[in-house]
Amino acid sequence: MTARTAWQPPVPRGESGEPPQASPEIGGYFGLDLPDHGDFFPGTHALQSGRSALEAAFRSAGYAKARLPAYVCDTVIAAAERAGVQVEFYPVDGSLYPVDLPKRLPADTLLLYVNYFDLGRANIQRLLQHIPPQQLIIDNCQAAFAPHYDALAAVYSPRKFAGMPDGGLLRAHPTLAFEAPAQQDEGSFERMRSLLKRSSESARAGYAAFDAARRSLNDLPPQRMSHLSARLLRAIDWHEVRRRRQGHFSTMHERLGALNGFSWTQDRAAVPLCYPLLCPGRDAQRWREELASLNIFTPLYWPDAKKRALAGSFEARFMHSTLFLPIDQRMDETQVHQVCDRVLALAS
Repeated sequence: MTARTAWQPPVPRGESGEPPQASPEIGGYFGLDLPDHGDFFPGTHALQSGRSALEAAFRSAGYAKARLPAYVCDTVIAAAERAGVQVEFYPVDGSLYPVDLPKRLPADTLLLYVNYFDLGRANIQRLLQHIPPQQLIIDNCQAAFAPHYDALAAVYSPRKFAGMPDGGLLRAHPTLAFEAPAQQDEGSFERMRSLLKRSSESARAGYAAFDAARRSLNDLPPQRMSHLSARLLRAIDWHEVRRRRQGHFSTMHERLGALNGFSWTQDRAAVPLCYPLLCPGRDAQRWREELASLNIFTPLYWPDAKKRALAGSFEARFMHSTLFLPIDQRMDETQVHQVCDRVLALAS
């Protein structure tokens, strides 16, 4: 018996023998059934990661120097250095506002401000009273819903807020001489492994693939967002993401606020990445391990910044004694209260 070959649709050919520009496909086999909620981020440039969006912003800005917070991920520093920018660091105070900044930035210098957890909106407005917007880049990678405040550039990382393999967004001021990269990212298919592993098995089973996907974005030149990630971006109901995160954050603050040694100026429009719970004098790592044993996972932001944090500084205390509690849209109210109950038990 001869093997039957699966039918494949013929590939149309133009006069040159090459496939013509593709028109929308009709019929054929089914792919993933994804909803289309439209473009929630109009006016942005879609790149393959937040770090590549930062590098593109630094390159396009053309400044020789940049001041970055000491409390920042190494990938941000690498993005500036790959763009040929000389990096200097500044510390932050107890509200994560920059300290030791000059009254006027030198003309050849940019300031990068990280909108930590989307709890830094008041800090940005305060900064703009002293720093010209054309010398400010806002790192909104932890603040997918935050405005760009007319800064020279603002960068976003939607994959920190929803299930995406990669993807970053750049919102550029009209004066920023940005040109979209010619190359389009083609690595998203392989980076989907961690998302599929989590859906079919568990977060623990998929963590190695998640870490590999994250590392695969290191040291890449800026590229345009893949077709896959652009389609997934439209499949997410960002309005519901915003509503649920805001509600969960409010509930968690009501229950845990009395414990929290971290203060910020509340902005009702903020959509936080997590609930940062600073418990002075406590070892957050031990609590993190206790919670992980109960399948409550909390990240660490950012262990690679410890080498830049001065002994006794707020950054050093913040990294040692803060739990970054999940508040994401997958949780229901019962789970939010469950997390609070566990934390209160640890604190008692």
